[in-house]
Amino acid sequence: MAEEGNGTINRLAATFSAALPMAWEYISYRTLSRAGHHRLEWQPRRLSRRPLHVSRRHNNVMSATTPAVPISRRKQWIFSLILFAMVVGVLQLGAYTYLRVARGYDGHHLMQYEFDPYKNILPTRNYVDTRGVRHNSVGFRRSTEVSRVKPPGTIRIFLMGGSTAYGLGSQWTHIQRDFAVIRNEETIDAYLERRLAAEFPGTKIEVINAAITSTWTHHSLIYLYQTILGYDPDIVLFLDGFNDFFYTDRGHDQFASFSYNQTSFMVEGDPTFSNLVAMNGWWLFRKFALAHVLGRAGRELKLIVTHPGPNRKPMDPQREFAGLKEVFPRSAGATHERIGVLLRHEGIDAVFMLQPILILDRARAQTTPVERAMFDFNAKEYLPNYEAFMHLATPWIVQWETAMAQRVGGTFLDLTGIFDSVPGQVFTDYCHLTPHGNEVLAAAIQPRIAELIKARQQRAAMGTGPVRAPAQ
Repeated sequence: MAEEGNGTINRLAATFSAALPMAWEYISYRTLSRAGHHRLEWQPRRLSRRPLHVSRRHNNVMSATTPAVPISRRKQWIFSLILFAMVVGVLQLGAYTYLRVARGYDGHHLMQYEFDPYKNILPTRNYVDTRGVRHNSVGFRRSTEVSRVKPPGTIRIFLMGGSTAYGLGSQWTHIQRDFAVIRNEETIDAYLERRLAAEFPGTKIEVINAAITSTWTHHSLIYLYQTILGYDPDIVLFLDGFNDFFYTDRGHDQFASFSYNQTSFMVEGDPTFSNLVAMNGWWLFRKFALAHVLGRAGRELKLIVTHPGPNRKPMDPQREFAGLKEVFPRSAGATHERIGVLLRHEGIDAVFMLQPILILDRARAQTTPVERAMFDFNAKEYLPNYEAFMHLATPWIVQWETAMAQRVGGTFLDLTGIFDSVPGQVFTDYCHLTPHGNEVLAAAIQPRIAELIKARQQRAAMGTGPVRAPAQ
């Protein structure tokens, strides 16, 4: 059996060895013919079926009757490059097809966000995910455009914050794929706009999603100056918490510590070889379907196979809590207060909201089995005792934000417990919400937003609308 197998391998090797020169001969023939050598006639050699012998000198499998045609090293390199390009081209086409069919790729926008010179990133303008996600020409998550001049009688509300406010799909699709995409009509702003429109049938209500994935509070302050104030908002909602509220390192700098700055360092930082490689890899990821698919697959694989070590040192909740009480008032808390002062100066109602977070919901009575699996996965990813730290930190942040909102004439809403008695799945991962969760959140904040709308309408009817401070 072994000898028979070896004979088969030898015959295949001989056939392949003879076929390569034939291919090159044909390529050469076609090239010369196009160059004007019309008298050339290509006559393909016949592959011999006779026994094989091995040339010890050239270490090649040879035909018994047909001598091997030597191929120059240059031609071998050219052929290898052509073969490599063909393989990459086929894989690129397969990746492109996969993205179009399975991932909602519209053929133009691989990335949901683009570079912004002031706040690092902005939702990609005119982005389309054919599964139900659209951005308008400004980067708002909205299918329609928003006029800079507010129509008379319109109440214009902006929702700002990070990926939960944006309506990002699940980041744990290895646990559940049902909510990989949250459609535009399933986001918090969409539910809130429909509910308010029903409550105020004679008033045009706009709730505009200006959230940016991974954004921190200082980005909201920049975005207000850069764009939002130019649209004459009446109310601005801020849904924050997970991204930058719970830092405890006393050296934390909300500007220098922002992770998306890393891509800027690749370009403007030290011209190291590692930065060159990373920069080109990032360019390929943003430009080519194949690199994009491989990069995303690598991220998912890393999430699945990477597990924290068993001997991690537990964190000290009290010590970390002390650090948070020092860091928060001069970072995220201070930025919220500056935002509140700015909006009060502009006559705009500010509503600050602390978002629901999965790690705080162990005791939730209505938790579904898949949410329990997510919670267990989440708890294992954090350091031991992190859950205890969060339960210490959250009430203190609620107290601090409540006092801050009172100082600036704004509103603070604690949303961390709104799902306690809600049946059905509300989380898709550590902090992102299902359509049901978004609808519950919109219903929870609707009464306070309605109060603000009524107060503005009453002031407008009495001719005592918000007074804006004179320009300096």
